[in-house]
Amino acid sequence: MEANRAQAEYWRSPAGLAWIEHEHALDTAMAGMLETVLDAAEIAPGDRVLDIGCGTGASTIAAAARVPRGSVLGIDISAPLLDRAERRCRAAGIGNAAFLLADAQSHAFAQGGADRLVSRLGTSFFADPVAAFRNLALGLRPGGRMAFSCWAAVAENPWFRIPGEAARARLGPVAVGDPDAPGPTAFADAGRVAGLMAAAGLREICAEPVAIVLTPPGGAVGAARAASRVGPAARIMKARQGSAADAATIETAVRYAFAPFAEAGEIRVPALVNLFTCRI
Repeated sequence: MEANRAQAEYWRSPAGLAWIEHEHALDTAMAGMLETVLDAAEIAPGDRVLDIGCGTGASTIAAAARVPRGSVLGIDISAPLLDRAERRCRAAGIGNAAFLLADAQSHAFAQGGADRLVSRLGTSFFADPVAAFRNLALGLRPGGRMAFSCWAAVAENPWFRIPGEAARARLGPVAVGDPDAPGPTAFADAGRVAGLMAAAGLREICAEPVAIVLTPPGGAVGAARAASRVGPAARIMKARQGSAADAATIETAVRYAFAPFAEAGEIRVPALVNLFTCRI
C-alpha cells in the first residue's frame, strides 16, 4: 500500500469511518448515481465485475444483483469499511460477491479475470492515476468495459458547496490545496481525466457531465447531518479543531440552506457528476 499510504490511513481514521456511521444516508442519497454507473457499465447477467473503492458495500451488492450467474469482487483500501461490507453481504444473503483489502493502483490482478469494472466515487483517490488505470486494465479481459463516476466541480454541487460555505463562515477559511490532488473532487476536470485515461492506453473513452439528484433521507435535518459530517465541512472542522457547538451551528446553517430543495416532503439536491466509460 506504499503508493497510497495516506489514503489507507485516512479511510481507517475517524474521518473515513464516518462513512460507516452515515452509511444509510449516504447510500440513499447517492442511489441514483450508482444506478447511472451500473447502467453505463452495460453489465450482463454472467459478467465478472470489479468494484473499485467499494467502501461499505452498497455498490458491490447492487452490482451482484445484476449478475445472478456472475460474480463481483469489491476492492477497498480500508479494512474497517470492508468488514462492514462483508457483514452487509452476509445479512443480505448475497452469495456471488467477495471482498479484497488492496491498493487497486498496485494490486496484482488476475490478468483478464473480469469483464466489467465499476466505481462510484472510488477512482479519484490514486496518487498516480495513470499507473492505476494501467493496473486496473490488466484485470479486465480484452474488450472489457470500465464505468465510473466522480464529482464535478464543487461550484456545481450544493451537497459540497453549501456545507463548505457554512463551515468557513463559522470557522474561517482554510488553505486551498492542489485541486488535482487525490480526493473527492480530483477528477472534476473531465478533459484532464480523459487525457490520463488515454495515457494509460484505454480506448473508446467517453467523459461527460451527468446531472443527477441526490435523495438523502430524513428531510432537511437528515440531509444536513449527512452532508455536514462527511465532506468539506468535516475536513474544515478537522483542520480548525472545531467543537461540538461549531458542528451544530454548521449543521443548522446547512439545514436552512437545503430547505429550498424540499419537494413533496423529501429533499432532492441537484448534483453534477462526471461519468467516464472506456474499453480495454
